[in-house]
Amino acid sequence: MRGENKSVRRLNDRYEKEKWLRQEIQEGVEVYIAGYYDTDLVRFYPTHKEITLGNYPSTSTQYFLNWIGGVHVSDFDHKRYVPSPFTRSPLVKNHQIECHVNGGHCMNATDWYKFDYTNTPLNIEQFETPVRYRFDASQMRELRLPYKKLLKYADTMLKLTNNEGVEKDEELSKQIAEYNLQEYSKNLLRLCADEDKTHLAYYYVLTQCQHSVWQGYNGNSSNYKYACNIGIFKRYLDKHIKIENPQVLVEV
Repeated sequence: MRGENKSVRRLNDRYEKEKWLRQEIQEGVEVYIAGYYDTDLVRFYPTHKEITLGNYPSTSTQYFLNWIGGVHVSDFDHKRYVPSPFTRSPLVKNHQIECHVNGGHCMNATDWYKFDYTNTPLNIEQFETPVRYRFDASQMRELRLPYKKLLKYADTMLKLTNNEGVEKDEELSKQIAEYNLQEYSKNLLRLCADEDKTHLAYYYVLTQCQHSVWQGYNGNSSNYKYACNIGIFKRYLDKHIKIENPQVLVEV
């Protein structure tokens, strides 16, 4: 194209300027580099090829590597290895993994990975090794003890109300506002552990984890009510216990 570097060619549609192929001579060796926008993604050498996500692990980048690089790149399923709420946390070893390539090897966002032209990796050690995690059940039992009264109260109240949620209470909402939940998980757990604030804690947690249930039509409008159960209530509380106590997450 007029005014462009003659070593650069457009890939596919000549109007798709974001996809290109560049020729270079590196140490006397002819190399072809394919890229997307301003990022090199695939290098073709006479003996092998190299691929990278270019620090931009998007769907379009994966598609480009599949199409031009001749490999199969797919998302890495973090949830299979690390439970919530630490699924993509920097506290776990898997947080840097972005994709699978060819069904098994794990890539990060920035490194280059070498393959021969049969798509066999030339250096297995260059790939990331995923680690599985679980929560330590004995630690969690200990950490729940300060909230034993609240959980018993919530279980009783939800049974008595047939798992109904709560409507907004102006007075209780004012008390919550005064409690200052800026450091959310930390102050939430402090509220839940305060035995003099059991009903206030129950009300607040319920407003956070209840959901709407359709009850049919009431005249010309839909009728909804709030609902919750003790399982949802416990999981919500557990989530914040785990956030404040990351040591409960252990490698399998």
